[in-house]
Amino acid sequence: MTHPAAEKSQMGHRATVLVVDDDQDTVETMRDILLEEGHTVLCASNGKDALALALASPPDLVLLDLNMPEMDGRAFLDVVRRVPALANVTVVVLSGAADAARVSCEAVQKPLRLDTLLGLIDRVAHAAP
Repeated sequence: MTHPAAEKSQMGHRATVLVVDDDQDTVETMRDILLEEGHTVLCASNGKDALALALASPPDLVLLDLNMPEMDGRAFLDVVRRVPALANVTVVVLSGAADAARVSCEAVQKPLRLDTLLGLIDRVAHAAP
């Protein structure tokens, strides 16, 4: 399920994060945590929907699963790397796939630790304009 609109926390904007994963429980958990931390959150269940969201409103950070239907994370990354409007978007691969570290400059192995995720997002939020 794709959430077409961004959801904003009452705490104010820190970073816009696009969560891309076909596991709805993972998406909902990350969305709830990120909203609680004050981030704006976009969600997509595949690379095709994520690309449409990113092009419409470039996020500060994409949390990307690799193995998804329609357009997987690798194909999404290939497109993002060629689109000038998305050149400044940080993409972090969240995956249990063996090659996760090779496809992105940032990769976090699943299952992920909450402190690792929040530290990474805070680092990007401080760098965002």
